Amino acid sequence: MKISSSETRLPLVNWFGLVAGVLMLVLPFLGPWWSATAGTGAMELALSPFDYRISLLEQPISSTLVGYFLFAAKLSVMIGGALMIAGSLGAKRWWGRRLVRFGAMKVFWMVIGLIAFLLLLAFFMNSILPNLISGMVEGGEIQLNVPYVAGTTTSTIQMGEEATVTAPITASLTEIFWVAVLVAALGVAARSYHRRFTPSTKSSEK
Repeated sequence: MKISSSETRLPLVNWFGLVAGVLMLVLPFLGPWWSATAGTGAMELALSPFDYRISLLEQPISSTLVGYFLFAAKLSVMIGGALMIAGSLGAKRWWGRRLVRFGAMKVFWMVIGLIAFLLLLAFFMNSILPNLISGMVEGGEIQLNVPYVAGTTTSTIQMGEEATVTAPITASLTEIFWVAVLVAALGVAARSYHRRFTPSTKSSEK
């Protein structure tokens, strides 16, 4: 019996979306995207859109409200990843494009949001916070030099004429951040690539 080419043809799949969806399911559990330390154990900070860890003088600091927001972000990305997988496997279905579009840009905007937050945080600590603290403490002067996103700097805190504290500050993007950049790029590619399967949003399932 002769087998037609249509019967042997592999199913059409959005491979960019499939890989991005799988990575989105595991990304929230891989660890922090950015970390920073001040002094020798004076302060440690690790951040991602899904979790955070703050330690001041080796004492952890946490917030239940912040934890709820981060849990919502984690759940949103995991749902987006699951829908990306479904939409990529059903690339020719009328709903495939909608599912891919729902999850494609989530990690991208989280990467942009984290970088924007770090830039604003560094600007606040370098330009605004020193003036606030110096005005509250008589004879006190603080010179903060916080790295913008990544780097190593030195900050000085002077309390009167006798007490002066100088501490190095180190900040860096972790390997997980670059995994997130890869996932974001795959999401953008999946959204663009999916147009070849559904050129019109009004197409219906056959």
